[in-house]
Amino acid sequence: MAEKFIFSYINQDREGIFRDMAATAGRQHQIEFLPSHKTLPAGPAGVIEKAALSYRLNRIVPGDFLGVWGNLEQYPYQADDIYHIVIPTTSIAKFSLHYLLRFRARHANVKLYALVTDSMHAESPHMQLVRRKLFSPVWEKVLTYDKYDAKEYGFTWFGYTYYSSFDFVRQDSRRADLYYSGYNKGNRETLVLDVLKSGKNAGAECRFDVVSDKPSAGGELSYLKNRISYPEVVSRVKASNCILEILQEGQQAQSIRYFEAIVYNKKLLTNNRHLKELPFYNSHFMRCFQDASEIDWNWVKKPEDIDYQYDGCFSPVYLKKFVTGEP
Repeated sequence: MAEKFIFSYINQDREGIFRDMAATAGRQHQIEFLPSHKTLPAGPAGVIEKAALSYRLNRIVPGDFLGVWGNLEQYPYQADDIYHIVIPTTSIAKFSLHYLLRFRARHANVKLYALVTDSMHAESPHMQLVRRKLFSPVWEKVLTYDKYDAKEYGFTWFGYTYYSSFDFVRQDSRRADLYYSGYNKGNRETLVLDVLKSGKNAGAECRFDVVSDKPSAGGELSYLKNRISYPEVVSRVKASNCILEILQEGQQAQSIRYFEAIVYNKKLLTNNRHLKELPFYNSHFMRCFQDASEIDWNWVKKPEDIDYQYDGCFSPVYLKKFVTGEP
């Protein structure tokens, strides 16, 4: 009998934080990749697929409609083996609960693990489609990066193995003292705007990429209608002296901005009250604030040599050890 670890996602996430799982690093750790949903060729069929799996349509037409697109059955399961399949919530949002329960009933030797990729308190579109599904008995465990959500909802906190490094991405040509990237959600727009105004008054070069369909803070913020690719975000992070992290209302755990600061050796300015509890915390290069008036802009703008001595421990490939219990 063999145990196998499978990462199942919409795609191989070559431009996302789970890139390691389907790349060389994943293969070195004997991690297999299984597309969570069927992929149709480009053209009319591809357009239909994209529409069918959109979050907007899934909010309107839930249920077995989604079962047609599920791909979990396509793996050649063997009756004598044990399988651990980890599925991020962005894929779970596109499954019907009926499909997952039916699949689990047919495969008693397959253990499913939900990987929650956002705060339970977040306003992310996919979380609206996922929350109820997370409390189904279909899951062996519900894994979360948010230790506070784990305590509140009875989930399993898996630590900080949540980020694939993008060392190969080149630095953007435009330098910034402070860089921020995020969606206009979670009741944080006012604080983002206050920081931007404060920075401009202090003569800081601020670069803010805020994605929003419905801007409401006035003309100070420039909004993007579509998100930029994650490698582009990394490029702009690398060209910045300091990264701004502003958590959504109700969120207590770190966001991806924290991981970027550590991996790419940047200062971190955050409203995360739990900053001092995080790995690699350094009081000289990391500061917490709750109001823009508390920000020391001289510190933000000052170039310094930073080396957190990051050793690759955030890579999601280490989820396998956590799930299977292997040494």
